[in-house]
Amino acid sequence: MTGADLLRLTDDEVCSLALRYDGVARPPLPTIDERSEPELLAALLRGRRSLIVRDLGGLDGAPLGGALEVYRRLSAGPCAMFSLADADGNWVRSGLTIYLYGPSVASVEMSQVIAEAGVHSFRIAPPAGQWQALTELAGEIYASGLDNVAEGGQAPVPAAALLHVFRPDGIRFIRVAKGAVTTGRGPVPARFPSVTDAVSWLLA
Repeated sequence: MTGADLLRLTDDEVCSLALRYDGVARPPLPTIDERSEPELLAALLRGRRSLIVRDLGGLDGAPLGGALEVYRRLSAGPCAMFSLADADGNWVRSGLTIYLYGPSVASVEMSQVIAEAGVHSFRIAPPAGQWQALTELAGEIYASGLDNVAEGGQAPVPAAALLHVFRPDGIRFIRVAKGAVTTGRGPVPARFPSVTDAVSWLLA
């Protein structure tokens, strides 16, 4: 698997990898009810069989090849995440969802794009500037709204973008809408004068 290659895995296949580790944030699985243990177990078994058929997993369930490269980074946890949310703060599955993995946002080793249909596109050693691209997108949303990142007719309707940073001391995130960027927490979230100031807080 080279840096130019994309590895696409299904929700089931990602489930079979993600349930091998704990202690770090896992990516969401759009087509699986993660609150249901029977559904998770069924997805795990389907995913394990699928990885074996694709020569991406052993009979013992251990990932192989490109899936092993993905697993190593998944199991270390993400360093950042971008997604869209509705007015109540719920994840909009049909919107753009991107996870970044690596020691820090300045040293991204893998990107993951999650589609509503349950397809996860992983790229090892993605081009430089992944974090910068997400912050620039947040800046565009602040300036112009969500028209450029939200498809017409989406349900639920996206109301804001969420940008998370996963830190050793916990998770920080900001909520970005047209003309407003806040911490996204509490009954009266703290407001920032600009996306640049908000990003500085994320990384401080």
